[in-house]
Amino acid sequence: MRIIVIDDDPRIGQYIVECTRNINGYMVEDFSDPLAGIEYVLNNEVLCVFLDIHMPGIDGLETLIQLREKKPHVPVVMMTGSPSLDLSIQALRNGATDFLTKPFSADQLLLCLERVKRETEMLNDKIRLEAKLKAKKDIDRLNRELALRAKLQAALFSISQELDDLKTESEIQEKIVELACKFLNVSKAAFLFYNSDVDGMVVVASRGVYEDSHRGLVLPYRDSILKKVLNSGCPYIASSLNGSPRLDPFFSTWALRKPPLVCFPVALAQRNCGVLALGEKNNNELFTGKELSLLEFLVRKGSLCLENVSLYGNLSRNFYGTLKSLVTALEAKDVYTKWHSQRVTEYAAMIAKSLGCSEKEIESLRTITFLHDIGKLGVQDSLLNKPGELSQTEYYAIQLHTLIGEKIVENLNLNGDEIAIIRNHHECWDGSGYPDGLVGEEIPFLARIVAVADSFDAMTSNRSYRKALNTEEAMVRLVEQRGRQFDPMVVDGFLAALKDSKLSSAHIFGYRNSFDGFCSEILDWGYVIKGGSEDARLQVCRLASGSLVS
Repeated sequence: MRIIVIDDDPRIGQYIVECTRNINGYMVEDFSDPLAGIEYVLNNEVLCVFLDIHMPGIDGLETLIQLREKKPHVPVVMMTGSPSLDLSIQALRNGATDFLTKPFSADQLLLCLERVKRETEMLNDKIRLEAKLKAKKDIDRLNRELALRAKLQAALFSISQELDDLKTESEIQEKIVELACKFLNVSKAAFLFYNSDVDGMVVVASRGVYEDSHRGLVLPYRDSILKKVLNSGCPYIASSLNGSPRLDPFFSTWALRKPPLVCFPVALAQRNCGVLALGEKNNNELFTGKELSLLEFLVRKGSLCLENVSLYGNLSRNFYGTLKSLVTALEAKDVYTKWHSQRVTEYAAMIAKSLGCSEKEIESLRTITFLHDIGKLGVQDSLLNKPGELSQTEYYAIQLHTLIGEKIVENLNLNGDEIAIIRNHHECWDGSGYPDGLVGEEIPFLARIVAVADSFDAMTSNRSYRKALNTEEAMVRLVEQRGRQFDPMVVDGFLAALKDSKLSSAHIFGYRNSFDGFCSEILDWGYVIKGGSEDARLQVCRLASGSLVS
């Protein structure tokens, strides 16, 4: 514990050294030059400073002021041989810790040192406590900031995730309004786009303002805040309902009861064309900077998703339009398969609906079945239109169209079942098909549906080597191959679909033979069966009437 003595009389320093010689821990440094003493104190840790008031040059009171400015927590004991009340008061006001009158005894000195030591310990405890309290406040503040940032990041992540999962413009528009109400705590919201044909704002999604049935409602645009927002590209924020918001021709339809109100421009393809309007914040508070930043992110993210959906739709339509043109070109090569792909697509969709397939599966069938024979583009015209029987080599060349087709569509980002429609629609339930010889349920489900639809249309279409079968003959053959070439469940689903749709009633005629007993069961369907084996005809009758098939 260093004791610093600043006194022009060297005897004072020697005396203090003698008084503390036998006490462990004390070390005395003596300075007759006040400036040298101040410099030492500033650069070292000291217990206290004993400072003489009356010194030549700079006096003790001025030295005390400098010490207090630069080292406010170091105790300073003032010493003088000519004490006065005014001098003592002035010293204490300037920050002196204690006061000693010369000459002072060793006991007085040691007692003063004990007081300084206790006060220093108390001061250090106070400093440590204040530091802890400050650290705790800083930690609490940081925790609050981190919690707000974590909440904001969670909101941003939630917005991104929920919008990225949507596939249609209407879903995205509804979700933007939903998320705006959720994260900005408002009860009224509307998403509107400008339509030049009606010169008004069209509601595409809303909450708390317009009913669902009002989607497409046209609202005022001229002389409205919305027009100013669209023209300027700047958000409009009203902290009060006085004036324009209440009188505005658009917001007069909202029946606003409390502020605030915000209108945020929506840009698509770098053109302001829509507005997201929010009103009636549930806690009646103004929008914070973080909330407005969140709103801006929501609008920009939503706009990007809408642009991507629109762009993807255009690209998809253009791409599939190109592929359909190729299919049309293919059918132009083979006059016997005119409209084949379109009919197979419709049959496949009928079967899928009859079997209770999902909307996603039906959509896959409608999109990909149209392309199921696209691989025939790689097959010679002479083989496709050959009137006679094909050789083994020629038949193998025809079979390659499934693999060629798969190669053509490999970069379309199709899923496994969709690719299988093209590759595996000629597989057979008993494993005798191509190209992979799959058996039973090894064959992907959608490919099994297309196999039945494709075969039915092939049988009922004219080919170079045979004439078309009528519908009832084709149905009988489907039943004959039920469990051999075709999945039994798919055949049953197709026959049920035909019954429900009455598609083939114009092509099936009555009969008078040994099946008179079953005629009454199918009269309501309008179908009677002829041709094929007796067992197959019996199967068709039972399927048509809804009976179980053994």
